[in-house]
Amino acid sequence: MGGTPRAANIDTDCTGTPAEAVMTLPAPLAKWGQIACTPFGHVLTSHKDWIWILPTVRRPVFVPSQMVDRLPQPVGNKSYFTKIEVRRVSGDELAMAYEIFHQGFDPKETMPDAYRVDLTSVSGKTVQLYFFDYDTYAWGMECRDAKCERDSRFMILDKDHMPLPREPSI
Repeated sequence: MGGTPRAANIDTDCTGTPAEAVMTLPAPLAKWGQIACTPFGHVLTSHKDWIWILPTVRRPVFVPSQMVDRLPQPVGNKSYFTKIEVRRVSGDELAMAYEIFHQGFDPKETMPDAYRVDLTSVSGKTVQLYFFDYDTYAWGMECRDAKCERDSRFMILDKDHMPLPREPSI
């Protein structure tokens, strides 16, 4: 995951993007996000009505298609996502992801809807994210090599509305 707006240098002009690049996000990811083009390749990031932010450092979050830990190359539209799959999770998978994600939060909090997002880059590299939808806000968390990292948690906030606690289901 990336974290500084200067590094992303988000641009809305995706001219020259290959036809096999995923440019439209499936629901519910489309509610909070978009694919944006940068000099360093395509990134998954928030769209204009939402912000993805690392609360510990208060920096915006984006997921680069280049998927390198450091020193991304200025490859433009040569780095992009070839597959973005979203599926709702439940059972053991939900329990595992939610336990890691929810550490340090209110144990009485109403359970969110949870989704796993699998991203595949043109390089063949993959990354997995879990999203926890609380209706008026959400959280995301990155997982690599079947291990989720609590420190990767990021908030997803609606810029125009205050987050409200999720109402329990009837």
